[in-house]
Amino acid sequence: MATTLKVKDLAATIALLIVSVVMYSATFTFGRLTVSQIGPDFAPRIVAIAMFVLSAVLLFQTLLDWKKAKKLMSGPSVPEHEKTKEEKIAEEMLLEGTKVESSETRAQRASRYRNVLITTGLIALYIAVMPIIGFLISTIVYLFVQFCLLAQRKYWNIPIFAILAILTSVVIYYTFRLGFELRLPSGIAG
Repeated sequence: MATTLKVKDLAATIALLIVSVVMYSATFTFGRLTVSQIGPDFAPRIVAIAMFVLSAVLLFQTLLDWKKAKKLMSGPSVPEHEKTKEEKIAEEMLLEGTKVESSETRAQRASRYRNVLITTGLIALYIAVMPIIGFLISTIVYLFVQFCLLAQRKYWNIPIFAILAILTSVVIYYTFRLGFELRLPSGIAG
């Protein structure tokens, strides 16, 4: 079980590295429509660079974890009182990985897939209504609904979700509007 998790981590990391390189190279095809120093290629390049760096860190961590796991699995059985603190932590991580996978119920898996489908639908709806009602209103509503969807019902904190959705949307709007001098859809709000 733990080995399959490591292989999945490695595959995902390599895929993200490839996507970040392709994304960065694609930014050179963007046409410059403004005279400002910051063009349409700026934000995607920053995202691609950040994604590459974070993926490289994840790749390094995955390889280190894999090496520790192999060493732990292949090494001689050491009595508990003779194990170092790092060996105990690595062993616990391996055991927790298998516990998480084996203890996941069918209902939890179904709930995760349901959330993925709902999120996909929400994103499609968000994209469809943004030109009509504008970036600010659609983003506030989308973020609020997404927060409620992803949090367990017992952890819902409606005021915090509302404040976060409003603040995040306003900060993003004015960062693009004033900082990057880019217009976002204003919709019916003007």
